Amino acid sequence: MATAIAHAWSLRSGLSPTFGLSLPIARLRAAALAVVLVAAGVNRMSHLATYGFSQDEMNKVHAVEEYEHGRFGANAEHPMLMKVAMWGSVALSQAWNAGVAPAHGIPLETAIRVPNALAGTATTLALFAVVELLFGTLPALAASAVWAFDVNAIGINRIGKEDTFLLLFFLLAVWCYEQAKQRGVSDPSGAQRWYTGSGAAFGLMLASKYMPHYLGIYALFNTVTDPEPGRNRPSRRWHFGAMAAAFAAANIAIFFPDTWRYCVAYVQGGMLVHHGSPYAGQLYVTNIPVSPLGLPATFYLRIIATKVPVVVLAAAFAGAIELVRRRHERGFVLLRVLLLFVLLPYSFMAAKFVRYALPLFAVLDIVAGIGIVSGAAWLLRKGWLPRPVRVVTACAAIAVFATGVITAPASAAPFFATFQNVIGEHLAPAGATFPEETYDSGVREAVSAIAGAAGAGALIVSDAPDVVAHYLKGTTRPDLRVGSLSAHGIPSRESELWVIVQDEHLTFENELLVRQLRGTVPWLEITAGNARAAQVFRIERRTRCCEAS
Repeated sequence: MATAIAHAWSLRSGLSPTFGLSLPIARLRAAALAVVLVAAGVNRMSHLATYGFSQDEMNKVHAVEEYEHGRFGANAEHPMLMKVAMWGSVALSQAWNAGVAPAHGIPLETAIRVPNALAGTATTLALFAVVELLFGTLPALAASAVWAFDVNAIGINRIGKEDTFLLLFFLLAVWCYEQAKQRGVSDPSGAQRWYTGSGAAFGLMLASKYMPHYLGIYALFNTVTDPEPGRNRPSRRWHFGAMAAAFAAANIAIFFPDTWRYCVAYVQGGMLVHHGSPYAGQLYVTNIPVSPLGLPATFYLRIIATKVPVVVLAAAFAGAIELVRRRHERGFVLLRVLLLFVLLPYSFMAAKFVRYALPLFAVLDIVAGIGIVSGAAWLLRKGWLPRPVRVVTACAAIAVFATGVITAPASAAPFFATFQNVIGEHLAPAGATFPEETYDSGVREAVSAIAGAAGAGALIVSDAPDVVAHYLKGTTRPDLRVGSLSAHGIPSRESELWVIVQDEHLTFENELLVRQLRGTVPWLEITAGNARAAQVFRIERRTRCCEAS
């Protein structure tokens, strides 16, 4: 059984967490990692067009359209790297579609989401590399397997948002830096190329999402664990030079004055057309100046408690024992620093999003991987139990853990983001606590249904107006118009209106209107798995009064 859980995980001592591998074991390691990587890819790449675009993703679609014409200032509050990858993916899909029948073409939804799905899959390798370096091969295989089937990570990796790229390049930067640290003990000069690689990866991280505090978190960790590194430290010229060069090459829009004007307007709130964010049936103010008010500070703790599979929570509890017992080892210090300095600052910001928890899911997966390995090793060392009993018990624990990890995404597919564990299911229906779980799923279907039933010149009102406009282009109804519910409400002079209502787009501007509409029977209700994704209300005015049906 994996060489008796790597000789009871090196007898759970303070020995080096890495160990040499014979050729047969190295081949088993490669085969196991290949299986994990395929599983990660299948979970993330399958049926990416099952649900339509979100409003956020439409910003990326528009950015790609601008890039095609040489204009790189679109969606400028975010850096370019992910959007450039999307641009390339869309170009490849267009070339493919030009040579095949429409039935075999690649949908635009798939083309836009493939880069994130690939980056999420590649994160499996990056996570494995970091964990193997710091904790050993078996914890690395366990953690990467948990990541491959992490239902929450899968849900985030399958949407066109920057968090997936951010985590990938952060892990790559950490891996390069830790390689340098180990190499620098005996060869400080030879370690510099790894330090330079780490700087380049940090630059690509910043070109993925403007989250510079991850640099600060990792710098704090290095200060705590190695306050006097001597010669085993990066050359500032090459480390920061590589960081700046990689950032600039992957994000050339940073040099355009229009980008800075756009970003200033965005930070000042000039792009906001509505206010408030729904959570657990209530609306909260999410403007940055009201921090630490806004969404409750327990937001991310509730995500962990209700959306992480119970077997992963149990394994993470076992891993937390190692976090305390081996608290002075470099790898365990890193995990504690990440947990503390990601969870706490995010918890006290006014605005909170499920996708911001992606680094937390990665850390939990690592701790769970360590927990299942350390737990099995603990069982195998119990000399007061007969050896067959120890082996059977350890195998049973691993089997229960693996079953729970694998069945979680299978139970939620393809709407992975709506997953709840047994605790979450007991507390609230899917989509009720975290409305962004549905992420505009259902708008495409709502537009298709409306296009088949609406009268000439009817108005469709929604708080995902760009999504509605996009999918209207694919219908035969150019006469239909689109309006914003929060920005303009329900116009009083329209004879026929269709209103698409979504929990995730509940705002202070539309709250009263939505409540009034929901006092009537919706014309259509669309679900994403077990969650309510969208409701469609039809309003026809035959007199001065209006009637919703």
